[in-house]
Amino acid sequence: MAGYLMNLDSMDSLKECIESGIYSTYYKQPDGHWEIHHEATFADYSTMKSGDNIYFFIKRKIYGIGELIDIEGSCKFLNFPKANIPEEFDYEDVKGDLLWDSGNDSACQRWICIFKPAPYFFKEG
Repeated sequence: MAGYLMNLDSMDSLKECIESGIYSTYYKQPDGHWEIHHEATFADYSTMKSGDNIYFFIKRKIYGIGELIDIEGSCKFLNFPKANIPEEFDYEDVKGDLLWDSGNDSACQRWICIFKPAPYFFKEG
């Protein structure tokens, strides 16, 4: 069983993840190619499998553990077709194809993973 560290920027982000059971990394729009850190994150997503743990951190404190779950054969998905291509996408252009729509920043959320609390989350880190 593998484990993945997810760094969140706020309690609001944590709440959104917990309520939806979905985590997605925010990527700045690429400039025609992926940087090495993008590639490393894509590699992490591609190796995820059901039963793996994900750990949610905010400012170096852990706020919970999730367990990746299987949905129709996988626990991770491209958020929209061609999301792994290093092109700039506009929200309006991908809106109809999104698996996870969190508003205008959705085109910057290229991969998503699905999880359940394992066993629970904390209000204080």
